Amino acid sequence: MPMLVKIFTLKNGLETIEDVTAVRILSKDYNLLILKDYVANIGKIEGAIEIEHDGGTTRMEDIVAYYLCNENVFNLMLEGE
Repeated sequence: MPMLVKIFTLKNGLETIEDVTAVRILSKDYNLLILKDYVANIGKIEGAIEIEHDGGTTRMEDIVAYYLCNENVFNLMLEGE
């Protein structure tokens, strides 16, 4: 089963992206590639994120967000939107 990404914003509510193969985080302090069955983690992003899925690539730049990755579900909460 591929990963699932849930993006939460106040402006757009909940958006889900299915069949995700990778999440690439490009933050000011670190870069991180999250794949299926990755260890559970939580963190803050100040930079960009790329979500690779069957439909292509979804990219968000210049964001501040918090994330939680657990059991192949990547939750992203955007700050200020």
